[in-house]
Amino acid sequence: MDLFIGGPNVNFIAIALVAVMIVCAFTTAAVPSKVDAQANDLSTSKTDKNKTSAVSSGGSIDMSLETTPNPVKSGEKTQYKITFLKKNTDTVQVHVDYDLMILKGNNTEVFRASQQTGQPLLHTAEGIVTIPFVISEPGSYTARVSVMGINFIPISSEYAEFPITVVKG
Repeated sequence: MDLFIGGPNVNFIAIALVAVMIVCAFTTAAVPSKVDAQANDLSTSKTDKNKTSAVSSGGSIDMSLETTPNPVKSGEKTQYKITFLKKNTDTVQVHVDYDLMILKGNNTEVFRASQQTGQPLLHTAEGIVTIPFVISEPGSYTARVSVMGINFIPISSEYAEFPITVVKG
C-alpha cells in the first residue's frame, strides 16, 4: 500500500478536517448575552419596557426586538434592534439569514428590510442587527422577523411577530 502526500485519500481527509475546523470555529464564536428567558409557548411573546422576546414559529431560534425610541412615534426614525438567540438560551446565535417586515394592522406590508438591498434575504454574522425605519402614520403595526438559515444551513422559513404601537409624533 503506497501512501504519498497529495494522493486522493490524503486530499479528502485534509479537506474534511478543514471543514470540521471551520464549523467548530463558527459554532464556538457565540457571544453571551443577557436577555430575558424565553417561554416555551410558541404562540406568545414576552414584553418588557423596550424589548419584546419571542420563539420562532418552528421553535428553532429565539429572538428579541427592541425599539428606540420607545414609544415609537409617527414620522420619527426608529431603530429596530433584533437579537437572535440559540433556542432556550441567553447565547447570541451568529450567522443568521433573516428578513424584517413591518405590517400595518397584520396584513399590509409597509417595509421590508431586504428590499432596501435588492436581495431576497439579509445575513448577520454577529447575531445582532439594528435596522432604521420611519413609520409615517400612528396605529397598530406588527414587526415580523423571518429566519431562513442558521449557521449557513438553510431551514424552512420560520418567523416571530412583535406588536408595535405607533403614537402621533
